[in-house]
Amino acid sequence: MAIQLSIDELYRRWLRYPLWRLLNPAAPYEHFYADIVLRRLRRQGAHDAIGGAARPIRAATELLDVMAAHGMRPCHRFIDYGCGSLRLGRAVMEYLDPCRFAGMDVAGEFLDLGLQFIGAELVAAKRPRLHVISPAALREAAHWQPDYVGSWHVCSKVPWRELPRYFASIIGLMHENTQAFIQFPCADRRQRLNHLNWSLSPAELVSLVAGIDPAISIDFIPLAERNAAGIADSYARLSYRRRRAPRMPVGLS
Repeated sequence: MAIQLSIDELYRRWLRYPLWRLLNPAAPYEHFYADIVLRRLRRQGAHDAIGGAARPIRAATELLDVMAAHGMRPCHRFIDYGCGSLRLGRAVMEYLDPCRFAGMDVAGEFLDLGLQFIGAELVAAKRPRLHVISPAALREAAHWQPDYVGSWHVCSKVPWRELPRYFASIIGLMHENTQAFIQFPCADRRQRLNHLNWSLSPAELVSLVAGIDPAISIDFIPLAERNAAGIADSYARLSYRRRRAPRMPVGLS
């Protein structure tokens, strides 16, 4: 049994993605992640993070609570980047005025599950903007000029080689008054937590952001104390130190 488990872990950590790439040579990593999640949903009927059985790690209002603590009001425009099936976005949507919530994710199936989760009544009342992430969708979202951008439980799922593109996409949504918030497992150095999740250090995050736009200021705020493995749930707040010239967002392709 132990040998079988180790073989399964070896496959999931080191072989599954290369084999998937052989069958999908032109597809980006996020399609691999969506495929893994959707296969589990079809096979088991449930997933911890996506769909009707998904539950927040702490409170369903966590994302809203953080945004409100940083000044968000019902009139503000908010983008939930990597919104999944809206398990945290729903509370934000309920709080905001109509047409002030936008959700973006890598798979239309995730958004469809989100629409089922929030229900037709809330959709009619709040009229959210939901988009599959693409260069065109990112350009449209940036033109919308959000006041707040939140990306919760997303950064940890992005492998190192894809992190510059992930941060560039979020930064591309920002204008001079936008605040962007990125939740991540904080550690002294980057380490693999399981087959689909990694930690990140503040120094690594600062370096990534500075390589995209050095005018951005970053504050780090803890959400929970370090656990036995030395991981502390945290988020980074990104904002501009000064006004900047408009810039087109970098798209996911």
